[in-house]
Amino acid sequence: MAQKIISIPMKTICIYEKIVDIIYARALNRPNFAVLYAQLCAFLINDAAFNKLHNSKTTFQKVLARKSFDVFTSQYTPQTEVHKLKEKFKNSNMTPSNFKNSLNTFYFQYYNRSLTHCNFIGELYKQGAFTEKIILACIEELMRVKDDLKIYCLCIILQVAGPKISKTHNLDSIVNHILLFNIENSALIEMSPTLKSLIFKIQNLHLKDWINEESVKLIEDNKNHVSFEKLPEKLKKPYEFKSYTVMAQCIIDECIVVLNNFDKKKSFNEIVHMLNNINSWIQYDQVSFVVSMILITLNENQSIRYKAGILLDKFVTEGLLLSDSVLLGIDKVMDDSEMKIELPRLPDLLFDITSRLKYLDINST
Repeated sequence: MAQKIISIPMKTICIYEKIVDIIYARALNRPNFAVLYAQLCAFLINDAAFNKLHNSKTTFQKVLARKSFDVFTSQYTPQTEVHKLKEKFKNSNMTPSNFKNSLNTFYFQYYNRSLTHCNFIGELYKQGAFTEKIILACIEELMRVKDDLKIYCLCIILQVAGPKISKTHNLDSIVNHILLFNIENSALIEMSPTLKSLIFKIQNLHLKDWINEESVKLIEDNKNHVSFEKLPEKLKKPYEFKSYTVMAQCIIDECIVVLNNFDKKKSFNEIVHMLNNINSWIQYDQVSFVVSMILITLNENQSIRYKAGILLDKFVTEGLLLSDSVLLGIDKVMDDSEMKIELPRLPDLLFDITSRLKYLDINST
């Protein structure tokens, strides 16, 4: 295959880009062959006649690096796809259960592809297709924001490229970045067991001067774990946590829109009409809707809390909310121990809302 590519009679930037696209697509779709595709790239780059265009500063290596960085920077911004799923839910009859399943599948595939890409980047450097400057730029980009995926990607790159890059570059700050994330977040987020073990492995590799004797771990070792549904329950939790976070934000976003419209003097009938024209969360999880409506007002001025109370009261009188759901939502906020610490005046803030609930037995709260 390499000889066929080299023998192409006419080389242009467009030809380079098409070759890179083909190699990239195959490398990401066939992660078990990442080493072979990285070796192919290194072979093409080391062929001086093929690598450089005549009368141009463009090289095959530069085109490959640009493609890699473009995929690299776009790969770690899932907001666009998540937004599409949120809009699909809002504008369809999709149930929360199906929405959660879609999010779970998306996050699983997204993580898999991101980690596969980082493994390929590491191999491109290891096999000589990428320079130290390129791999360090990728590492620097990953260190800009701390989250579990970026830490996972850093671990994958270091596991592959660490033994080579450590010969010319001090990796202390990068490893410390990973270990600090582990210390700060192990009790705060649902971290994948695979990520925990991989962080421990990176720590050991660093202590042992990067002598790597094990194969690279991507999502899981079990070859049968090819989809979210086939994962063991304990391995599903990190993805489900992200899905639930998105769903919670959806409810908050809806409450913000509703309250803003009410604040802008739109009639209650207009708000009901708006909710009837979307797949509103109020019909699926009334308690969470009430909790979200309360939470978005706690740091606002008193008039906003009054309006939230009036709005909740109208929802009850018009039959959109059950009075029990409102009371349960209030109790849920009141019983939140962290909220009590964060907002010492929580009872007073809640009273601003509950004082407007004419048709509820507030004394029962």
